[in-house]
Amino acid sequence: MNKYILSLGAILAVGVFTSCSKDYLDPEVTDYVTASHLAELRKDPKVVTSLTKASIAAAYNDLQTFWRSHDDFGLKAFQIQSDMLAEDMPYVGLKADWFSYDYEYDNFNAGWRRTASTWDMFYDIITISNIMLRDYFPGEITDPQVMALKAEPLAMRGIAYFYLVNFYQATYKGHEQAMGVPLSLSTDDPNLPRATVEEVYKQIVEDLKYAADNGAYTDERTDADRAVAAAYLAKVYATMEDWPNAEKYAAIAQEGNAEDVTPSLPMGWSISNKDVLWGYDVTSNTTTYWASFYSHMDPTIVNYAGKGQEKGIYNWLYQKMGQKDVRRMLYVNNTQYPDIAAAYPGHGKKYTNTKEEKKDKDGKVVIGKDGKPEYIYYIYDYYALKFVAPEGTLSDYIFLRVQDPILLEIEAMNEQGKTAEAAAKLTAFMKNRDPEYVAPTAQSALREQIRINRRIELWGEGTSWFDFRRWKLLVDRSKPAILADGTEEESNHYHITKNPVDLNNLKYIHYLPQREVNNNNLLKQDERP
Repeated sequence: MNKYILSLGAILAVGVFTSCSKDYLDPEVTDYVTASHLAELRKDPKVVTSLTKASIAAAYNDLQTFWRSHDDFGLKAFQIQSDMLAEDMPYVGLKADWFSYDYEYDNFNAGWRRTASTWDMFYDIITISNIMLRDYFPGEITDPQVMALKAEPLAMRGIAYFYLVNFYQATYKGHEQAMGVPLSLSTDDPNLPRATVEEVYKQIVEDLKYAADNGAYTDERTDADRAVAAAYLAKVYATMEDWPNAEKYAAIAQEGNAEDVTPSLPMGWSISNKDVLWGYDVTSNTTTYWASFYSHMDPTIVNYAGKGQEKGIYNWLYQKMGQKDVRRMLYVNNTQYPDIAAAYPGHGKKYTNTKEEKKDKDGKVVIGKDGKPEYIYYIYDYYALKFVAPEGTLSDYIFLRVQDPILLEIEAMNEQGKTAEAAAKLTAFMKNRDPEYVAPTAQSALREQIRINRRIELWGEGTSWFDFRRWKLLVDRSKPAILADGTEEESNHYHITKNPVDLNNLKYIHYLPQREVNNNNLLKQDERP
């Protein structure tokens, strides 16, 4: 951890303090800044704004950059990986490759890249945030404009710690005194031991609460603004089962510029979409192409998902949707929506799990540049079309949509016994998806419906693993789907993954990176079963 504090501090000193032009900073800064000069600069909110935006960009870049491999490209890779640890995203393509070790619960080892790159990404963000807090916001601040600027690095630090403490330890409730992650809050921390889960959550709440209470709603969907901080704080409070605060901050997250929209195909993944709270503007300069979210999730582009590594929805979960639920159209259904199936290459065959040689108009096999036959890979029922992206690998990354806090608010209300009000809100939300939907009025039945629809609505968006852990539900991939006519259909998960899994069992918790343990004698691994 110390190496990041030192190296990133140097990078920011050079990048922010020596590379800023007159167009970006006013007054112009062209050399290293002395402490006294920096103190003067901090008195001008416009300068602090420019400094903050220039510095926080490095943290945002961490969330979408290529790290070590083609399944390791920032927060969106983390969202795929974590969803594949849960129940709702089977590999349904011809082959499983990238993310397959996660899917098969075989990627927790201390020496493997998943444990190391996750640590690197989020501690990078924490280090950048700590440097910004030290350099731009020392001492007590009372100016509301400057407080709003301070909210952004605090939001990023809180979000980073939320991901870290969940990745390397079980969920909060019932594991408060378990060892979490080192809690670095300054730029000169020595080697640190692991803080308890409770201590880490206390800091997360402090950071996100400051950001949610003092931040501003912005028009930039790429900022970790007040709505983003409040949405994550609602997640944190839900994990702690602090339902009044979960409800409060889920509502605050909805007060910005985002609003619920009815899902439709294609979803058109863009940061300009009305329901987006937070994302990243992917361009030709920032795309990581093969090592990218849509490469793995859009079966219509000729990258990994289009070459046999398609992912789908658990057929048991899919059949929980009403027959008129428009979200059914976000997945291949050859029987109910043959026109949609026919509109995408390779659709139209059911359960054949095969490939065919591609033929030209004369019926001759098409030979590729490598001298081998080209193939058509068929996409079958339950394959995900949700992430069909009009711009392919240039499509924006969406980290968080407003539907997340909407459903969290409903859940929090129900858990407090406000069941009638929660049922009314869920019915209103679902009417935009299924005109026949009516929420149940009994608390336990409503709880089940909230959870089911949260899983459906946010499929593939990195929430399921967190939710299963805080709900303390076993992952059960063996359940048969119940079709509309009452017949059963075998689970579409691979048979080797169907044993029940408790995601809070240390067997399924990631080890700390071995190199960190080797370099810091205060770090101790948990004893494993």
